[in-house]
Amino acid sequence: MSDYDFESYMKDPELTAGIECFKAEDWKGAFDHYLTSSMNGNPEAQVRLGGLFYYGRGTEADPKKALMWYRKAAVAGNAAAQNEVGVMFHLGNGTQRSDAKAFEWLKASANQGYAQAFYNLGTMYERGDGVPTDYKQAVELYAQAADRGVVQAAYCLAHMYHNGYGCAKDVGKAAKLCIEAADNGHPDACYDTGVLYLEGDGVERSYQKALDYFLKARDLDVADAEKRIAFVKGEMAKGIR
Repeated sequence: MSDYDFESYMKDPELTAGIECFKAEDWKGAFDHYLTSSMNGNPEAQVRLGGLFYYGRGTEADPKKALMWYRKAAVAGNAAAQNEVGVMFHLGNGTQRSDAKAFEWLKASANQGYAQAFYNLGTMYERGDGVPTDYKQAVELYAQAADRGVVQAAYCLAHMYHNGYGCAKDVGKAAKLCIEAADNGHPDACYDTGVLYLEGDGVERSYQKALDYFLKARDLDVADAEKRIAFVKGEMAKGIR
């Protein structure tokens, strides 16, 4: 919303005290300060308080209370809270599942440019959750999320290009996106990038680079990475690079 006064909300002493407690991992202190600020109607505190209830920090985990506070902030125009409300309706977490309400809130968040909301909307279009399956729309939304730094979106977009879903098949672009996600620490992207280099799929074949990415995948606890590592080392021992 155009009248959402972020700077003013952030000047609230109770909120700033809560943020400092949160940084120090003083969850109870953060909870108390956020609660005071939230009761005074500060949506920036409300979205943070919702997070504490969601994850059970400084209080018992309570998804219904998390949703209540997220929703107060969302109604006030907080884009992050709108995204969280959308996700909770989509999952049926703390409320009855409703993809229609999920879409409504996620769309409101995306309209404010919130990166994660673009990705979440993309998954709804790709899977046909609450909306007709539309791969082209999913690609557009994943691209917007990826451009805003959402690593998971880059990984999903890589698969869309690799398979030609909603876009012209482009294995080179798919590989570039997958590598980007891998280099930003996405576990499955590390594994898939290893496969790309192993097979020369969209990239020049390289057993060394395949090994490097499979090792990263193993360090990130990806299943089957160890088997791939053993295979590549065996090939390299034969003199294959």
